[in-house]
Amino acid sequence: MKNKKSLHNKIVKVCLSESEYQYILEACSHTGLSLSAFFRNVALGTPLPNKSNITSSLELLKFSSDLGRLGGLLKMAISNGMEKYKVEPLLKEIRQRQAELKALVDTIKNDK
Repeated sequence: MKNKKSLHNKIVKVCLSESEYQYILEACSHTGLSLSAFFRNVALGTPLPNKSNITSSLELLKFSSDLGRLGGLLKMAISNGMEKYKVEPLLKEIRQRQAELKALVDTIKNDK
């Protein structure tokens, strides 16, 4: 298998004004791409990732995981003697919120 550097061995020079260069650097920071990867994606028409969408997706997934752990603790409380009728509505609510969070993540991923 070839390494990545051997796949990208052609250099293209581009002349930019200082303001254009700064604008492109800012755009790179919003996508999380290197300057080279940014130019490659733009030149080839590849959609640019949105760094804030990626960050938001990860935060929502972490929150969903936290809800899952909370559900696990509630189930443990039931096994340790807590009345099931008190905990069941909470478990149902947690499952609903997890489904909503996963739907939001899917929406964010599709919006790129």
